Amino acid sequence: MRRPDFITLIIGLFLWPVCLWPSPVRADFANAVVAYDQGKFNPARTEFRGLAQRGHAGAEFMLGAMYFYGKGVQRNDALAAIWFHKAAIKGNPSGQLAFGSLHIRGLGVRQDLVKAYGWLTVAANHAIPGLQQQAIVLRDEAARLMQPDEIADAQRWASSFKARASGLIRE
Repeated sequence: MRRPDFITLIIGLFLWPVCLWPSPVRADFANAVVAYDQGKFNPARTEFRGLAQRGHAGAEFMLGAMYFYGKGVQRNDALAAIWFHKAAIKGNPSGQLAFGSLHIRGLGVRQDLVKAYGWLTVAANHAIPGLQQQAIVLRDEAARLMQPDEIADAQRWASSFKARASGLIRE
């Protein structure tokens, strides 16, 4: 089965805020992303894990991507889902998009179109060009398989979603 290209898209979309202001955490994250892009997966994984342990949602998302694609780790959709979820609940749009998309086909999680629709709606609400369009396309794919009451439930959940801060750092 071919892996979706949306992870590559959202990795790129996630990086634009990294350059907005310098900080040691942002520099560590940016360096880890550069290592990942250069195929240096072991140092990238080590840095992402350290940042994720301190609550960095971007690092959690990147660990999810590493497990999703099997880059520097054994491919594992369940672990990818865990890391994407950690990023998603903190408000990371890329994590929300990835976590929602896993629910459409049940990759690493039980298939749940209501959760898929809800998370993809939350991701689309960030209005990040590219990411928003991908979230809408995937959400519409899920909606074609859903009943109207399921869509209404997902919309209610999405409208009440509040990101939770956790960890020791702020992004």
